[in-house]
Amino acid sequence: MHSSKEKQRQIPKRIHKAEREKMKREHLNDLFLGLANSLELSDQNNGKAFLLNEASRVVSETIAQIKSLKRENAALLSESQYITMEKKELQDENSALEAQIGNLRSELKSSVPESQLDLNVAPPECDLQELASHRSKDHPGFPFMQPGQQQVQTVNQLYLVPICSNMQVHEEPSTAQLASKPSKPHARYPAPADTWPSQLLEKQLELRKEILQSDRNNSKQ
Repeated sequence: MHSSKEKQRQIPKRIHKAEREKMKREHLNDLFLGLANSLELSDQNNGKAFLLNEASRVVSETIAQIKSLKRENAALLSESQYITMEKKELQDENSALEAQIGNLRSELKSSVPESQLDLNVAPPECDLQELASHRSKDHPGFPFMQPGQQQVQTVNQLYLVPICSNMQVHEEPSTAQLASKPSKPHARYPAPADTWPSQLLEKQLELRKEILQSDRNNSKQ
């Protein structure tokens, strides 16, 4: 009696074990089918070993691709950091240049007066007097002329008179004497008393030089 009862208990255990094994095989078959579909194999040989080899190959290729992508990502990150730093430096330089431009503008505004100088309007008399004093100090030989004034050249007349120390009065001979005493004409050479004084000639030359120099200065102005 006891042996028959034990046999009846062992039979359901075997049945359950076989069913579990069958369910495992069916599950594995389903997994291999899904793997074959994911690999998209064109070969008809869809054995489990072939599927496992293909799966391992695809996994190794995927891992290598992931590593290369990681390296590229690290390089891109470093380049992005460098670009951000360079951008920040450029922004700092731009702000510094803007500040420098503002300082230069303020200095220019402070240096230039509000009423700008008009070249078409004559300067006031005080400025002309100061300019005349400076120019007279720098160039004492040239007088300063104010605008609107015309230079009047005063040229003194020079009279040149021959000076003769021994002046003799010659009487004019009469026509009878000229007719009775025909004489050969002689060449007359200048005597030392008939020459012009050298001092008058030198003064005349100096006066001409001064007049020419003043005309040149006026033409330059």
